Amino acid sequence: MRAITRSKLLPSALWIAVCGSADAHAESGWKIGAEANAFYTDDAALFSVSRRLSLKDDPTQPIVDRPGQGGDFVYEPSAEVDWIGRNRFGLLRVSLDAGAYLFTRQTRFSHGLFEFTASQSFASGTQVSLLYNVTPDLYLGRNLFRALDGEEFEGNESLTNHYGSIHLDQALNESVTVRLLGRYGVRIYNEPFQHRDTEFWTVGPHFEWRIGPGTELLIGYHYEHGSAAQQKSPHFPDDVSYVNHYASAELSLRPAEKLTANFIFDYEKNDFTSTNRSDEHFGAAEIVYQGEIELRYEMTEHAGIKLGWQHGRRKLTTEERAVKNNNVWLGLEYSY
Repeated sequence: MRAITRSKLLPSALWIAVCGSADAHAESGWKIGAEANAFYTDDAALFSVSRRLSLKDDPTQPIVDRPGQGGDFVYEPSAEVDWIGRNRFGLLRVSLDAGAYLFTRQTRFSHGLFEFTASQSFASGTQVSLLYNVTPDLYLGRNLFRALDGEEFEGNESLTNHYGSIHLDQALNESVTVRLLGRYGVRIYNEPFQHRDTEFWTVGPHFEWRIGPGTELLIGYHYEHGSAAQQKSPHFPDDVSYVNHYASAELSLRPAEKLTANFIFDYEKNDFTSTNRSDEHFGAAEIVYQGEIELRYEMTEHAGIKLGWQHGRRKLTTEERAVKNNNVWLGLEYSY
């Protein structure tokens, strides 16, 4: 859901500047925003995982073992409520985001996304943010279950995803901000795939640079370790434990007064750490390349329109063929 990903989260240095300007006129204030996007995806199974591949979201959503489950049109309504106020330390911002991906044909893939954030900024240019994100009943598609006795059958695979994150931002000057990120989360699968239940933790730095008027660059790297060992998954030929490396670069340009162009490139390598030689993931890695272009036009002070295209390529090293997917969208934004 883009309302709680990169498209709705201002870089911290810019947010501090905005809040500082707002605080000159008021001690506190409310802001409400709404967004509606219409997508077409050529792979419903990969839609959510590709849309959340972002430094500010959940780039390590679980691997989808059965891509290619057909295209669909997807509608995304979302809303965000922000409160900004002053305390003895500086400025405090609290926000709640909620939205959903609603599939028109393959409705089983429809799901909601919710996020709560609290950020405290200080006069020193430091900002501390706490974040909680939950995605309930995320359907991954049909998948093959392999039992210890060799029995195999297909079932509907889904999970509920929880994670908490802490961000420590430090503005080095008016243009450059450095962020350190840490997070911990759990992925809880449905039966009979509960042996895939995974705990994960992530660390990584982000670097934000306001190069000039209307030009901003964000780059970052995440290291993540995920373990399904607590569910004794090494005893199944299906261990999804992993070590993940993720890097991303986002460039925002303003070629005209009311027009913004965003360019994003993502790279991800997911090394599976299964020690079971009969596991299909044994010795395997998934490598993902993904690019995105989005144009935004500011129609009024409170409303905007956007158009975007996203293309991804992912390949499991144990398979010969790479999987490609595309998402295109048209959206409206409104805030007051």
